[in-house]
Amino acid sequence: MRVRFSKLALAELDITLDEIRANNPAAASRFEQRVRRVIERIAQYPEGAQRVEQRPSVRRVPLVRYPYAIHYTIVEDDVMILRIIHGARRSPWE
Repeated sequence: MRVRFSKLALAELDITLDEIRANNPAAASRFEQRVRRVIERIAQYPEGAQRVEQRPSVRRVPLVRYPYAIHYTIVEDDVMILRIIHGARRSPWE
């Protein structure tokens, strides 16, 4: 499936990478690589992630080793990445 990003998800990814890069450029590179691998897996197996209870059309994939999660939905033949946020947030919809 083709993967698209919401403007919000791209902005969140840029902010997160900038914050990590400011303290540890190598860690930012590893984080970016992890995000890429997870998104590739989402594209291959879009139905494979758990559904978000409050939003059944949205799925959530945690980034193992990092306290972040990717929220996405399936729109026709595309995967739309909605959010890439820190897992400590109570809800990505607030």
